[in-house]
Amino acid sequence: MISILGSANTLGLFFFGSMSASMSHEIKNALAIINEHAGLLDDLVRLSEKGKPLSTDRLKSLSANIGRQVQRADNIVGRLNRFAHSARQPVITTDTKEIFEFTAALVDRLASMNSVTITVGMDVEVPMQVRPFVLENLLWVCLKTMFSMISGPHSIEFKAKKKDSDVAIIIQFDEGVPVEMIGVHAAQEGQPLLIALRAVMSPDVQNNSITLTMPRKFEE
Repeated sequence: MISILGSANTLGLFFFGSMSASMSHEIKNALAIINEHAGLLDDLVRLSEKGKPLSTDRLKSLSANIGRQVQRADNIVGRLNRFAHSARQPVITTDTKEIFEFTAALVDRLASMNSVTITVGMDVEVPMQVRPFVLENLLWVCLKTMFSMISGPHSIEFKAKKKDSDVAIIIQFDEGVPVEMIGVHAAQEGQPLLIALRAVMSPDVQNNSITLTMPRKFEE
């Protein structure tokens, strides 16, 4: 069990590093845009000092753009803060939809870079007891495995449904995605996470999906 936990912790460290690097890059982009607009404001002030009238429309536009980037950076920092706290979060009862939405937000930049659109298709709540960080890590393993195997625009939908005492988490792919290969490689890399979650990964080539089946109630 110690070796399994050790491997799961190693995967968690890589996951934390990947997401932190991606989000810090987003923050740097927002700061770069703010810095650019600050430079434009400085140019306008210098021109004004030389007698050129200030354009109120230009000032309003720059101010609005800076405000949007500040809000963007604040949202990213909030996401990063939540993610950092989740790394040491114990088992909790949560809705799978919330985990899906947060995972999609975490990987949004990386998904966009790979021309992949992620949506969440949930009509009803499907609660479960889980360590969110571990499940998010397993979902990330599936996603990055896909990213390494495909090119061109694709879409993914996260869904979940109750199945007796279990929950079935479904990663639905569009056509042209090598589901079986993704399932095999993701299961190999994510084996410690599957064990920690007491989950089984099942590729479904006919329906272009991968299903993660795990208990809805966590028992030590």
